[in-house]
Amino acid sequence: MNKYLDNDQFKLADNPNTQNGNIENYFPIVFHFVIIVLIVISFFNTNILTDDRIHVLVSDGIFQFVSTLLIVIISIINPFVSFSADARAKLQMLTDQEKFSSMRWLLRNKNWQLLKTLACILIVAYFISNQILVIPSLKQGTISGITIILILFFVFSNIVQLIKDPVMFKKKTLFRLSMLYRSFKLSFFISIGLIAAVFLFSALTQIDTSKTVKIEAIVLMVYNVVMAYNEFKILQASR
Repeated sequence: MNKYLDNDQFKLADNPNTQNGNIENYFPIVFHFVIIVLIVISFFNTNILTDDRIHVLVSDGIFQFVSTLLIVIISIINPFVSFSADARAKLQMLTDQEKFSSMRWLLRNKNWQLLKTLACILIVAYFISNQILVIPSLKQGTISGITIILILFFVFSNIVQLIKDPVMFKKKTLFRLSMLYRSFKLSFFISIGLIAAVFLFSALTQIDTSKTVKIEAIVLMVYNVVMAYNEFKILQASR
């Protein structure tokens, strides 16, 4: 992860989303800011964000990272792209040899793309069956309906981008995955320090902070602060 996702290749100033012009999307930073405000309020009013709701938000963050990782894998395989003209010509020469004649079926119709589609389906099935990709809880009433719509929109928009410009799509997805990974990593270390400070404060003052300060809420708040800061830097870099 450190070797491929946390290096100078993914500088915020080199965001591939800005290559076709400045993009000022304030929705992500507003979203993270709202979550931060809700968490701060929940420290004083525990009914705002219950344990279940906090867990759903944490699960959603994990879902974002894992689904982005899965999309990167699919973008590398890309079942919508067949052989290039040069690759097809070289394969044609190779399969003309008797010992490689069994590979001729790859060049017929769209067999190669169908094979890659099957590979993508098996990878997605593996992620789901092994609970690597866990869809956030859909038992939250209206929130569940909104979540389903957002997930479907997310999947559909990614498929469209994957078909239209697979190279740029891969760059954008890798950039997004890198930002998520660096945010998770930084949040992890900051959270450890804050949680240790809370436990130390509780021990020294003999004040029970477990009822007002939840560990998941601290981690979630730190993550959203880091993400909001990164989104702000992306907006500044795009100017």
